[in-house]
Amino acid sequence: MSMDLYKSLEFLENTGHLYALDYAKKCLYSAKLSNYMFDMFDISEKVNMGVVYSQPIKIGEQYIVDGISRLVGLSLFLYAVCECWKNTTERNELLIRKIKASYLLRNDRPKIILKGTNNDIYEPLLLGERISGKNKKTVIFCTYHEYWTRLKLGNYDLKNIMDKLDQLYLYNINLTDMSTAQIRDFYYSINIDNQKLNQIALIRDFLREQNAGYEWSEIEQLFFNNKDYLIMFLRDFLITKYKIKKIPYNSYYLVLKDYINEIIKYKSAAQAVETMHEAAITYNAILNVDIPDEDIKNKFVEIKLNKGNDTYAYLLEIFEDYKDGSISKDTFVEILTAVNEYLINRNANPGMRTNFNDLISDLNKMLYGE
Repeated sequence: MSMDLYKSLEFLENTGHLYALDYAKKCLYSAKLSNYMFDMFDISEKVNMGVVYSQPIKIGEQYIVDGISRLVGLSLFLYAVCECWKNTTERNELLIRKIKASYLLRNDRPKIILKGTNNDIYEPLLLGERISGKNKKTVIFCTYHEYWTRLKLGNYDLKNIMDKLDQLYLYNINLTDMSTAQIRDFYYSINIDNQKLNQIALIRDFLREQNAGYEWSEIEQLFFNNKDYLIMFLRDFLITKYKIKKIPYNSYYLVLKDYINEIIKYKSAAQAVETMHEAAITYNAILNVDIPDEDIKNKFVEIKLNKGNDTYAYLLEIFEDYKDGSISKDTFVEILTAVNEYLINRNANPGMRTNFNDLISDLNKMLYGE
C-alpha cells in the first residue's frame, strides 16, 4: 500500500480507464465538491479533494475502490466547461480538445467506467449524445446541468478555470496485492458509517464469490418491488439465527457474511442461501398477509394493523415450525392471539415496561419448556 500526492488533472491524464466497483453505487453527487469547485476561484492556495483508493488491474488501468463520486464530479465539471465554451474562440476550442483528450476520454470511451444505469447516462453524456427526458432527471445529469448553469451565469474565463483546476490535488492510496474479498471488506470498513452504503450490493458480490449468486438472486427477485422488505427480512432472519435482539446499523453485510462462513463448514453456501430463500418465501407471505388459511391470515392481519413489525422475527421462526409440522395449527393460532393481545396492550399503554422478549420467554416455556 502506497500513498502519493497528485494534481487531480494529472491523475486523470496519466491513467487509462478507471472502473467503478459493482457495489460502489452511492449517490454520485457531492454538495461539498460542488461548492468548492466554485469556491476555489476565491482561493489562492491549492485545494485538496481528499483520498482516492485504487487497485491496479493492469498497466494504466485500475479499480476505484473509494472516491469515485469525487472523480465523476470533477469529470462532469470538466465536461460542463467544454459545453459552456464550445464554438467561442479558437483558443478555447484548443483547450476543449485538450480537456477531452487528456482528462475525459480514452479510446472513444470515457476514462471513468461506471456500472449499470449510471454508466448508461454518464457515457452518452460525455460522448455528446442526446439524453432522454427521463435521464435528465437523474443525479448524474442534474449535477452536470448545475455546473453548466453556474458556469454560464458566472463571469469566468476558460483559461482561468483551467489554471484553478491545476491547483486541485488529491491523495491516491494504491491497494496492491489485495484479493477481491479483501478489497470488498476494505470498502465496507471505510464506508460503514455512510447512510448510502449499499449493503445489498455487498452481499450480492460476496455470495456470487461463494457460488451462491443464483440462489441469492431468487431472494432479491422475491422482494423486487420493495428493498425495505428485503432489509427487514435480512434483519429478522439473522436475528432468529443468532438469537440477538437487533442487528447494528449497516452491519447486515458483516453479520450475514459471518453466518455464511460458519454454515459452509457443514454445507455449501448455495445450500445455505436456498434455506434462506425458503424462509424468505414465508417472510414475504407474512409481510403481504398472503396466507391461504383464513384463521391464520386473520391473525396476521390484526398483527399488521396493530404495528407488529418488531414481532416478525419471532413469528417467522414460529411460522416455519408450523409449516414443518413441529407445532399444530391450534398452537400457532394461540401464539398469534397472544402476540396480538400484547400489541393491543402496548398500543393502549405506550409507557408500559413489559417488552416483547418477556412474552417470547413465556411462549417458549409453553412450547418447549425452556
